[in-house]
Parts: sequence; C-alpha cells; structure tokens
Amino acid sequence: MIFTQGMNSLMMGTSSSQNRRNTDSPELINCQEADYSMFYGKMKFRSNSMTILLVFGKEDAQCEAFRKAADKGNYQTTLTKTPESAIESFAENQQDLVIIDCRHSKHFDAVKLCKTLKERHPRGHSRFLALTNKCDKDEPSVLPLLNAGFSRRLVENTNITSCYNELLSIDHSELEYRSHQQVQTSAAMYHALNHVSESIEITDSKFRTEFVNRLWEKQTGYSSKEVIGTEFQDKLQVDNCNEEQTLVYHAKKNQIWEGQQSIRRKNGDIIRCKCRIIPMMSNSNTASRYILVRQTVDGYSQWDRLKDIDSKTHGMMYQRRKDSITRFHTMTIETPLSRVINMLYEAQTSSGTGNIVHSALEKVLDILQSTELFSPHIHQVKEEDPLTSDYVDGLCDRTAINSQTNRQIYGQKSSISSSSSKLQVGVASKQSLSMYKPSAEVQSLLQGNATWSFDIIQLESLTNKNVLVPLGIKIFERFGAMELLGIDEHVMASWLKLISDNYHSGNPYHNATHAADVLQATAYFLDKMRPKKLLDAQEEIAALIAAVIHDVDHPARSSSFLVNTKNDLAILYNDIAVLENHHAAKGFQLTHKSDNSNILKNLDREVYESLRHNVIDMVLATEMAKHFEHLQKFIHLCAANIKPVSEDDLEKKSGGSSSAMESGLDSPENRRQILRMVIKCADVSNPARDTHLADRWARRIAEEYFQQTEDEHRKNLPVMMPHFDRNTCSIPHSQYKFMEVFLLSMFEHWDGFLDIPEVYEQLQKNYKYWKDVEIQEKQEKQNAVATETSPATPAVLS
Repeated sequence: MIFTQGMNSLMMGTSSSQNRRNTDSPELINCQEADYSMFYGKMKFRSNSMTILLVFGKEDAQCEAFRKAADKGNYQTTLTKTPESAIESFAENQQDLVIIDCRHSKHFDAVKLCKTLKERHPRGHSRFLALTNKCDKDEPSVLPLLNAGFSRRLVENTNITSCYNELLSIDHSELEYRSHQQVQTSAAMYHALNHVSESIEITDSKFRTEFVNRLWEKQTGYSSKEVIGTEFQDKLQVDNCNEEQTLVYHAKKNQIWEGQQSIRRKNGDIIRCKCRIIPMMSNSNTASRYILVRQTVDGYSQWDRLKDIDSKTHGMMYQRRKDSITRFHTMTIETPLSRVINMLYEAQTSSGTGNIVHSALEKVLDILQSTELFSPHIHQVKEEDPLTSDYVDGLCDRTAINSQTNRQIYGQKSSISSSSSKLQVGVASKQSLSMYKPSAEVQSLLQGNATWSFDIIQLESLTNKNVLVPLGIKIFERFGAMELLGIDEHVMASWLKLISDNYHSGNPYHNATHAADVLQATAYFLDKMRPKKLLDAQEEIAALIAAVIHDVDHPARSSSFLVNTKNDLAILYNDIAVLENHHAAKGFQLTHKSDNSNILKNLDREVYESLRHNVIDMVLATEMAKHFEHLQKFIHLCAANIKPVSEDDLEKKSGGSSSAMESGLDSPENRRQILRMVIKCADVSNPARDTHLADRWARRIAEEYFQQTEDEHRKNLPVMMPHFDRNTCSIPHSQYKFMEVFLLSMFEHWDGFLDIPEVYEQLQKNYKYWKDVEIQEKQEKQNAVATETSPATPAVLS
C-alpha cells in the first residue's frame, strides 16, 4: 500500500551487527535500549534511541571517552577501525550519528571516507561529525569539511562529561528536528487513512493495536480508546472460528494475505468482511508491523459509512443481518447497488414464499435491476396527457429510433450543420470591435447584470443579437477571469465573439442570446453564499466557460433527430449524448484554433486539465436524459450533508442560515455535483424569469419544436413530439406541464440550497400565469365556436 514505505523510516527499528572483537570488524559497544514512546493523534509508536558509528584508526583516550559517554546515554554504539568496516556497518545499519577521527591522516583519508558514505546513501538522515585536533594557532576554516559532507566539527576533548553533553545536544536538537519532520510527513498519511473507503488497523509485531481509522470504529462499534495498546483481535473473532480462520494465523506467515473473515461487532452482530493483511518487514526479515485492511461485503452499507446511525434523530432503525450471505456471495464486482440487491435477496429468502413481503421484495428487486433507476414513472400520463408525454420522451431521448414504427426510414442526411461545417475562427475584425465598446444605453442596461430581473431580450434588441460579447466581458471581469487565466480583455472579447459567431443566429431558441442568458443565470447562482463558500475561483470560471459553450453550434434539432437522420455527429458520438458531446468538443476546438482567441493558452498543464474536466462534465450534465439522475443525486447529497438547525444552534450561531447547517459538502465529488446543478438550473431557468421574458422564451422554444416536427414530416422520419404541431399545440399547456415534470421540484430544492426565493416564487407565478392563459385561450375558442355555430339574427324591417 502507499503508506507502507512512508512509515518504514518512522516505525522500524535499526538492526545491529553482532559483537566482533577483532580490530578490522565493527564492534558493538552497547545494546541497552531506552523506551522512547511517542504519540501522534491516536497512534502510539516507539522511536529507538540514537545509534552512533565511531570510526577511529586506533583506540585512544578520545575514543574511550565517546564510548563511555554513549554508554552513559544508553546510545547503541558501533566502533570500526578501517574505512572498509565503516562502509560495511553503515550500509547495514545507517546509524543516526557518524563520528570520524580526522586527527591522524596516516590511518585513512577521513574526507574521502565521508564523501563515500554520503554518496552511498544520499537521502539518508545521518549526520557526520569530524573530530579534529586542538589548534594553538589560528582557527582553520571548516569549509573543506563542510564540502566533504560533514555537518559540523568537534574539537578533541577526552572529558567524558563533555562528550556526553555533546551527544545529548545532538540527540535533542539536530536529530530531534529530523524525527519531527518524519512525524509531520506521516501526519498526512494518517489523515488520508481516516478518509479511505476501507477500515484500517495497524498493530505491532505482537498484534497490539497501535492505530485504527474512523471507518474501523464505525465498522466494529469500538472506539480507538478501547483498543489502542491492546491485543484486540480475539474480541473480534466469532465463537466458532478455528485457528486457520484467524488473522493472526495468516499474519504469522509474514506474507500478504487476502481473504474473507467474519468479525463480531461490539453489539454482537456478525458481519462479513474482505480482509487483507500486509506485513511491514524490517531489515532482519521479520515483521515489525501488520496492516489490516477490511472492507465490508454485506450488512454495513455505504450509507453507514457516510453518517452515523442514530435511531432517535432519524426516527428509524437499521437492522443488521447476523447470518452470512446466501446468494451472490462470490460476486467479484461490488457496487452500492449490488450490495442493496444482495441484502434484499437475503431478506426475501428469510421471509418465506407466498406472503405479501416476499411479493413486495420481488417487485423491488425488479425495479432496482432496471436500467432507468432515476427516470420517473409517467406511463399513466400517456393517455391522459399525450402532449406532456411527448415532451418528456422528446427531451429525454427515450425514442431516438422507434423500432416499432411502420414508417420507412430512408436514412437521408440532415441538411443541418454538423462537424463537417467550416470553423469560423480568427481574430475579430475591426468592424466587430465596435461591440466591445457598448453604447451608453447598453452600458446602463449591463449595470443590472447581477440581478435576476436582468432583461436579456432588451439587450438582444440593443446589440442586434450580439449579446454574448458585452455581457460576457462584464461577467468574466466581475469574477476576475482575465487575471486567473492570464489574458487581456481583447483575447477574452475575441473568444466570446468567436463562440458567438458559431451559434446559429437563425435558431429561434438555441442561439447566442440563450447562451448569454444561461451565462447570466450561472453567474447569479455562483454569487450566492453557499457556492462562494464551497467553490474556488477556478471552478467558478469553469462554470462560466461551460455556460458560454454549452449549446455552441446547436442545429435547432434534438439528438434524436440527428440519430434518426444518421447525421455525422450521431455517427461520431455513437448515438450517445450527441449534442452535448458536440458542444463540449466544438467549444474546445474553437478555443484552441487561434492563439489570439485562446483564453486557456497561459494555464499550467494541471490547471488546464482540471478546468477542462470540469467544463466538459458540466456541459454533459445539460443532457436532459440524465435530468432525474442528477436531481436525485443532488437531493441525496443535501440530505446527507445538510441538517436542520435547532433553536439552540440558532441562538449560538449568529448570522448563520436559519434553514440548514452544512457538514461534508466540500468534497471533490460533492462540488462537481453542485457545479452540474448550477449549469442545469441555469440552462432551463428562463421559465423562472419575469413573466414577459418567460413568455418570449416559451414561444421561441415552441417554434423550434414546431420546425423539427415539420422537418420530420417532410423527411418521413419518426416524429419525436407529434403534438408539437403549430396548428394544434397549446403553448401554455406545454409550459406548465414542463414545469410540473422538470422544474418545480428541482427549483424547490435549488432554492433550499441557495436561498433564492425570488427565483422559485417567480417560477410559481409563471406556472399560475400559464394555467390562466390556457383557461383564457380555451374560453376564447369556445366563444369563437359558439359565434360560428349560432344562427344569424334576422334583420328588423322598419
């Protein structure tokens, strides 16, 4: 495992040479050990006393003084008399302190020996001291010694107390700093261990527990205080476990072992775990530590890992199974869903047959094993409201190729623009630069770009549909994008103009104005308190870029249409999220085409890759086929990490949110899900705009659907939304049904997360508006029919 090597230097003892009395071999002076126990967090480990290597050509009073001083300090000391024996001893033991006698050059070259030892172990922690003669004249320079690799110089002094004080000073200052650095490095590893998806336990060679992570505590029910320093394995063993089934039995083989084990939790429940034992081997080829990694295969769900179960606060009890799994026990690929299915199969088996519980569980298992877990069940709508059914099917691409239709599909190519169309790239012309300097009226309108009531349709009119550049400059400047990306305003304006030109201005809905509208909504959501606290500047800029390119080169036709016409884009992306994949690819293709408009050109590779990943992820999240999946994941995210605030919390927490309190939202996956929701809500937010704006957008999208339906009829293709016929379709009905199916629930939760009542309340107002308009239209039709069918009033003759 990744932490094994990092802990070796901290926890493994240094093996020593055997006693040798001949003059050419290392001599072990002292073997007595001192207990240097240390705690870091919950982990207790033992740091061995300082080891010393003495290199003296002959044993004299100075050598004897260091030997006695080391013995007094309980330091393990090895004496060597030749360079060869010194190299051999150091290679084997790597002592903490090496003292080389530099007084007598006739025995060996001390400078050369020091260089050799340092070269053999360039990354070692050892310190090298040069022992020199006393100088009656001028003090010589220590630079040659430092250049050779010595840490400092010691002047000869045969007083034992002086030598002892010198060793103490080195041990408690210079070498203590080295140990402190190792502990700091290890701290990051222990922090990581507390956030992995398996339970971790570390024991010493006698299986006394030294460390357990948080998941181990949740898995077993024991706290770290109960187990640290104890031989705890016996308490986890089940009663009928034989010797071959114990972890100690396998660990003593000093080899990595993997298998399954049943363990007993503190409350008596038995759970089944996948287990891995990893021995940490010392220089003497014996295990100094054992690392035990466990992963629950049943009875302890992913939900339990994320939060502690408290039956009082949650109002429910989570029953633990005590029997082993009877089905799918040998599954090698495990997911949270497979574990749930596993548990349900077990419950179904134990419930017997022919009863209500058994039948209900069978239906639940059928649902869980379907491929559309997050798709709503609206089959009953098909007969009652065929227009709504068409809407959902069309937006979610449920009927991309209708295999049941009797209509012949000719496979003709669509005439719409695809990946083969020419790219419009290059530096913005001087004529187009005028839009970088908006008129006074446009500048006045842009002052309100941070409000929800911002009128994008008015901006479209004032700029002759060139809305993306002036609004984009304003918003990117507000978020400090130019500074973060390392570009000037001209590059940003050129990029915005390039992207804007690749939106089809002839599209009723999916055009540059829609992109600007989504950009403004995205910026509005990012400005709220929670995103500001959770997202960093790079993630904010990625969201803004994603909003700009999310529909670039949109053909005003759905992905299903492209699939049915065998369009080049559908072939390229294998009929999967055709438009979303194309928008993301096209956006980056345009960005990198010219250096003059490449807003990403100055980013480091790592920053670029991270930003690109986020942009692509957000653009792909706009696929309506994944709408309910993203929404459900977001709801689960909020339920798991946001809890209601009690009255006591409100009294203690001044200025805090009155509705929720976060815990654990700031994880990479949670932030990615929040970013997906930012652009998803922005993409379909126009029904929540001021009513006059929502009305304009509704009629634009309806016109685009009308055109597609007419095109499908002309080409004799499957008609994806047949009720979107301009002669019969009710736009008000389609709008409030779209809100019911897709928007009301999503923006209710979005409001709960962001605290944006102005958005959700406006959506509700527009929902009522469209229902009222539908009633009014029906009344007008009834009046018209009544007028047409009523008999003519006879003329009165005077």
